[in-house]
Amino acid sequence: MAMAKKDVKTILDLSLSELQNLIKGNGGKPFVAKQVFDWVYKKKVINFDDMTNLSKDLREKLKTIIPIVPFVNVEVLPSSDKLATKYIFELEGHQFIEAVVLVEKKYKTLCISSQSGCPVDCKFCLTGYAGFKKQLSLGEILGQLLYVMNDGHAITHLVYMGMGEPLLNVETVYASIQRITSEEGFYISRRNITVSTSGYLQGIQYLIDQEIAINLAFSVGNPNPDKREKIMSIEKRNPINEVSRLLSQYLKQHNRKLTLEYTLLKGENDGDDELEELANLAKYLNAKVNLINLNPHPKIPFEPVSKDVIKKFKERLTRKGVRATIRFTKGQDIVAACGQLGESLIKK
Repeated sequence: MAMAKKDVKTILDLSLSELQNLIKGNGGKPFVAKQVFDWVYKKKVINFDDMTNLSKDLREKLKTIIPIVPFVNVEVLPSSDKLATKYIFELEGHQFIEAVVLVEKKYKTLCISSQSGCPVDCKFCLTGYAGFKKQLSLGEILGQLLYVMNDGHAITHLVYMGMGEPLLNVETVYASIQRITSEEGFYISRRNITVSTSGYLQGIQYLIDQEIAINLAFSVGNPNPDKREKIMSIEKRNPINEVSRLLSQYLKQHNRKLTLEYTLLKGENDGDDELEELANLAKYLNAKVNLINLNPHPKIPFEPVSKDVIKKFKERLTRKGVRATIRFTKGQDIVAACGQLGESLIKK
């Protein structure tokens, strides 16, 4: 008996064995599943018509059984300097997610989303202003990567820094990393993948309990708990001191990189006290600090600091023995810079 279309989402949601069972249940040979997987994950194909070693009848049948990607519509917005391209993916039910391709000197990075919107509501992030819409499925996460690679981008690095708090969807996020890094999947190196978090204790504990080794980036906002709570409401239930202790435990378990993401807000977290506390936190966690100047938006109630301020902030951290870098802003003209994703949810 054929499996009903409503019982599955996309090919990307299925393991190879699940796809074999689906194809077998619809009268096909199980080996076809491996052929389809190769077309999708190795050749980055998103249309059954391009799978030329499958019979035409089988291709037409597969179209009626299961889609490859979950998107109803895709809008592509390249930045004027060609260093960033924003993809707006429309899902069923008029839901939207955004992902951004970033062109580096020697490679391309995909900034990928794990939720539609975000429930954390960091006051310096447009996604939080847009609010939470839904958790993304495995296929909806992998679909972002497949689509942009099909569109000609040779992605070698991924950052889960798009829309959403990845550790609030940690099981699905990790399942996507497993598929992305597997030999039968996209086969991208795990060391080239970083997952960002605003500091969700339960999610970090899950990584520890499951002994999952991934590169983490911790969005600090403000190292002072009282000041942090004003701009990051997650501080109320996930205090930065507890998060730091748990991150320290995680780092002792795995030899992975930790980055402290620090978005500078004029007059809010750019003072001497914050710099001192941030330096102490970085030393405690043996972490690098990635300084990000606020990317402004009319809905965000803060202003960026000057170039001189962020440069001096970095220099002072360095003198204190902290590794620090400044993230170069890309995609601001298409509202694709760090903290700006989510305009599609507000507009549409």
